[in-house]
Amino acid sequence: MPPYDQPAGANAPKGEAAARRLTAHKTPTRLAAAAAAAMLAALTLAGCGGNAADEPKAADPTSLDASAPKDGGELIWAVEVKITTVNPHLNGQAKAAPILRNVFDSYLYLDGDGVYQPWLAKDYTVSEDGLTYTLELRDDVTFSDGAKLDADAVVANFDKFSDGVYLSSPPNGLTFLDSYTKTGDQTVEFKLSKPDIEFLIYLSTSTPLSPASLELPQDVLESGGPELAGVGPFTIESFTANTELVLAKRADYAWSPLPEQADHPTAYLDKVTYRTFAEGSTRTGALRQGQVDVVSDVQPLDVVVFEESPDFVYDRSFIGGTPYTYYLNVSKPPFDDENVRRAFILGADYQTLLDTIYQGTYDRAWTPVSAVGPFPDQSLIGWAEPDYDEANRLLDESGWTERDADGYRVKDGQVLTARVVTEAAFVRESRDQLAIAIGAALKQNVGIKYDYEIVDSGTGAERVEANDYEVFDNSYSGSDPVEGIDLLYYSSDPSRGFIARGKFNDPELEALIDEGRFTDDLATRKTAYTAFQNLVTKDKAYVLPLYQPQDNWAHQTSVHGITVDTAIGQPRGATTVWIDQ
Repeated sequence: MPPYDQPAGANAPKGEAAARRLTAHKTPTRLAAAAAAAMLAALTLAGCGGNAADEPKAADPTSLDASAPKDGGELIWAVEVKITTVNPHLNGQAKAAPILRNVFDSYLYLDGDGVYQPWLAKDYTVSEDGLTYTLELRDDVTFSDGAKLDADAVVANFDKFSDGVYLSSPPNGLTFLDSYTKTGDQTVEFKLSKPDIEFLIYLSTSTPLSPASLELPQDVLESGGPELAGVGPFTIESFTANTELVLAKRADYAWSPLPEQADHPTAYLDKVTYRTFAEGSTRTGALRQGQVDVVSDVQPLDVVVFEESPDFVYDRSFIGGTPYTYYLNVSKPPFDDENVRRAFILGADYQTLLDTIYQGTYDRAWTPVSAVGPFPDQSLIGWAEPDYDEANRLLDESGWTERDADGYRVKDGQVLTARVVTEAAFVRESRDQLAIAIGAALKQNVGIKYDYEIVDSGTGAERVEANDYEVFDNSYSGSDPVEGIDLLYYSSDPSRGFIARGKFNDPELEALIDEGRFTDDLATRKTAYTAFQNLVTKDKAYVLPLYQPQDNWAHQTSVHGITVDTAIGQPRGATTVWIDQ
């Protein structure tokens, strides 16, 4: 096949200028966004590549004030997520994770270079065969109820995970865990049946509850609240599901390994309230009116409100894992034909459509793994720039030469159709509006009928079971892409790839996935994931990455110290936040 990284007719920036799109945060000018909006109305005539952008806007992880941080005060942080439970073992909400991190620490943490570092453990070792992990716990950590974090407490937590009642299913990271044993007062040894990087991921995301908390009734554990004792820098003062979480400073917290907390391990704030405002406009209004101090998930149209006002600070960060991507169902027509897959990918100016819908506030994704972390292959930048002549040639070559009265391509009486079937609960970030724009572009440019169908959860499950869709849309957040890659690509084993709806069933692909998972050697993982990324994009055109998911937030200028977890790209919580009162 000819190379697709620089197709004829594309005029988006190449080389160094294009590389910045993958690796840095950028905020295009409002003029560029307005020009893109005008292009949407006439996108049927557009044949050029993406807009040029200003230099990326550098994130300010601390504050705009050089004055010394101050202790005390209360902060109200407005969020979109409805927190269903504050039990970290039972809450699977990605947006809730950085909030719960205020109360619950983990055994390890992942740094920005992809290396797992000690946290509640003061050290850990992995045997040469990758089957034995030994945690040596710090001896100065206590739960908020006064209990000591020791080997007995860790064993009690793992006993709870395996009792068959507490968890509805075991976490992926424990798939190959055979046994765990206390080998000293502060030492626990874990035996695996197979080397698995997901076990390290589990140790960096799982957090212990105090032994007394684990003895609470199941219904209390499922809802959570002040009864739960963790080891983090805040305690839970009150919790109302889906509405509000109030946290209080823990004065004796002293064991963060993070450099930004080295001189001040305890929180600055006395109290933090996370309050749910489901509507973006409501969050924006609450911040502008001074009802809250910080808002998360600023809507694209509201970004300019905070960027251009001296009274507020706006910032954002890429989220780790896998970007928002279209997974093409290769098990059935039309995407069992590689020509049709490539035509779909080359048949629209996705950069311009993204700039139009998101007003320049989201970045294009070029790789099937997030721009956060050590794994994205930057050589893939520009691999899928629009090339309408080539897309139409490929469709003609595959026999889609006729057109119906609406302009869609037809073969053997069938319209060339691609349908996304998405459950309503997962429609966010204006993805439905993006799909409408993509459908209009594909119709005009190449004659593909593209439909984005929003259904209820029951219908969605039925459509998946019947294989009644052509495209699956998804983004999956995480500090390491390994879990998302397994879930989304490993088609031959449903226990691993239970949302692998591209149905690739490709032994070469799955061999690369295994190489990246069943080792803790970072160099080996990088090599495997580089080959994986090339295979699913320009080599076989299985997927179309669209945009890089992000966290964004705005706050009053009196708020300082919001820091970002460099591994996952989300704010770390409120531990380093302070208010200039």
